[in-house]
Amino acid sequence: MSDVRKVFITKEVAEILEINPSYLLRLAKLMKFSSSEMREAGKRNYLFSEEAVEKLKRRNKK
Repeated sequence: MSDVRKVFITKEVAEILEINPSYLLRLAKLMKFSSSEMREAGKRNYLFSEEAVEKLKRRNKK
């Protein structure tokens, strides 16, 4: 279960992964995260769980 204190916004995840926020959203949508891993939080802004960030890190290393 996710801890609400460990939620990241689109900009934070993009900075962690050192990628463009637009690319991050395209990649995340391709990975088809569940609603507990990623959810909309406004126009072009999403909330990502810590688990989703870890999955994105692994995917981005390839």
